[in-house]
Amino acid sequence: MSEPDLNSKPRKGLRASLAVAAASGLGAVTLMLPGALANADPVPPPPPAPGTEAPAAPPADPNAPPPPPADPNVPPPPPADPNVPPAPPADPNAPPAPPADPNAPPAPPADPNAPAADPDAPAAPEPGRVENAAGGFSYVVPQGWVVGDASRLNYGQALLTKEAPPVAPGETPPPATDTSILLGRLDLKLFAGAEPDNEKAAVRLASDMGEFFMPFAGTRLNQQTTPLDAGGMLGSASSYEVKFTDTSKPNGQIWAGVVGDAAPNAPRGQRNERWFVVWLGTSNDPVDAEAATALANSIRPWTPPAAPAAAPADPNAPAPPADPNAPPPPADPNAPAPVPGRSEVGVPVPVETPVPEMMPPA
Repeated sequence: MSEPDLNSKPRKGLRASLAVAAASGLGAVTLMLPGALANADPVPPPPPAPGTEAPAAPPADPNAPPPPPADPNVPPPPPADPNVPPAPPADPNAPPAPPADPNAPPAPPADPNAPAADPDAPAAPEPGRVENAAGGFSYVVPQGWVVGDASRLNYGQALLTKEAPPVAPGETPPPATDTSILLGRLDLKLFAGAEPDNEKAAVRLASDMGEFFMPFAGTRLNQQTTPLDAGGMLGSASSYEVKFTDTSKPNGQIWAGVVGDAAPNAPRGQRNERWFVVWLGTSNDPVDAEAATALANSIRPWTPPAAPAAAPADPNAPAPPADPNAPPPPADPNAPAPVPGRSEVGVPVPVETPVPEMMPPA
């Protein structure tokens, strides 16, 4: 006869408790799964097919220098201009450039025996420069002026006059201008030549020339002095304007400049190597002070070249014929006295005519 298990009932209660606990745990696990799936890693990609793996990059050189840091002062590149049209595409039909000729001769090398440039060779003539042999100087003629006839000048060796405009046939030529320019050596014919200081010489020259060319009563106005430099020859200029008492006359203007060195202690032939410029004008034809300064600064000493030597006489050339009208040479006082009864060579002998010995027989 079987006996009943006294522990079966308590076990049933334990199983029930385990079942409830298991059910509760399952619910808890079920509620936590969405959060766990949200933080899960992505699915790894499938491995590449065999033979398609990319080559591995070479390892970095541990001894390579580090790249230089970027210059903070370099300006950024300018942005591209959106309005610039794009470059035209290359013409596919254009012929290719011809290749270099392999048979072409090479460029000739420089001649090592070629003579070098002569540093003492005369420079090319300067446009507009005029040489004046009488005054021993040269100068550059201002634009709009021409060299005039200086044969009747009382002072100076060069005269410049205003260039006259061309006149068509039948038209009346314009009236002569009342302006002119004088240039020359500052010698002792002028009182200003006795002033060794160039500034004082220029003031004296302007005053004397004003009285000579404008001998009318008036008042001097706007007197000025200006320094000059003619290629290292320092000088000075003086200018003023004259308001004449006679109001019908236009105001007179004068500009006088002196350049060079008086050299009072130099030898006599080297003293007073100075030149002057006198520009005369009126309010109708005013003096151009800038052009006058440029003219004075263009003066340079100039010596005319020596005349070529005469050709030597040809020893084989025939002697020129004697002049029949030339007087006889004087008698030589040291010549010996002639012998009586003997005719000297070249001395005419009187001849009796007719000669008796040459008469035909009777």
